[in-house]
Amino acid sequence: MPRLWMTLSGLFGAIGVAVAAWSTHGLPAIVPADELALAISRANTANQYLLLHALALLGIAVAQRQAPSVWLNVAGALFVAGMLGFAGGLYGLRILAGIHTGPSVYIVPLGGTCLILGWAALAVAGWRRG
Repeated sequence: MPRLWMTLSGLFGAIGVAVAAWSTHGLPAIVPADELALAISRANTANQYLLLHALALLGIAVAQRQAPSVWLNVAGALFVAGMLGFAGGLYGLRILAGIHTGPSVYIVPLGGTCLILGWAALAVAGWRRG
């Protein structure tokens, strides 16, 4: 599993940087001027969460190599689900598609909940090691 978490860390990190660059340079061309400030704000939030959790996955990969733990795998899986739901929901649904109701209302908060639970699982992994 450490290999999976490290691979996903690299992929999400690359996606985060690419989307950050795109949101700065490409987003103004597709989002109406009156919605641009909100779209950029959401993109920045999604980028921060994606990049932060890409680093967290890297930490999980390192920790998993030192002392394998089911809880580390749970944390990693929750982080991946959270990044897809939270950052992916902000990028895809709210920014690009302009959907602020329906699926967006459920996917983004569910992703955020997965991120919170991922941190809680990481805390359990740390506690159980001691």
